[in-house]
Amino acid sequence: MYDLIQIIQNFVPHFMIILTFSIVLIFSIQPLFWNLTNIKFNNSNKVDSLELRKLSIYEQIKELELEFDMGNISDYDFKRNRLELVNEVSEIIEKIK
Repeated sequence: MYDLIQIIQNFVPHFMIILTFSIVLIFSIQPLFWNLTNIKFNNSNKVDSLELRKLSIYEQIKELELEFDMGNISDYDFKRNRLELVNEVSEIIEKIK
């Protein structure tokens, strides 16, 4: 009986190491075997994503204007960055339509 307990006590740490390594390996390799072509995004998800991006750009424009009003950025940088953001939001609005 004592020998069996010794064997089990010696085996458990090795088993736990092997089990932990196996679980980490499985979770690391699992995404490689997923078939990503079967994942389909419906149009509403795309529109929702574009709407969120549009709102984010509007917030960036507001922050840019605030920074300009506080005098933290130059007139040239303000105009250039604002034009880029406005162009980007225009493209997003076109995609939504």
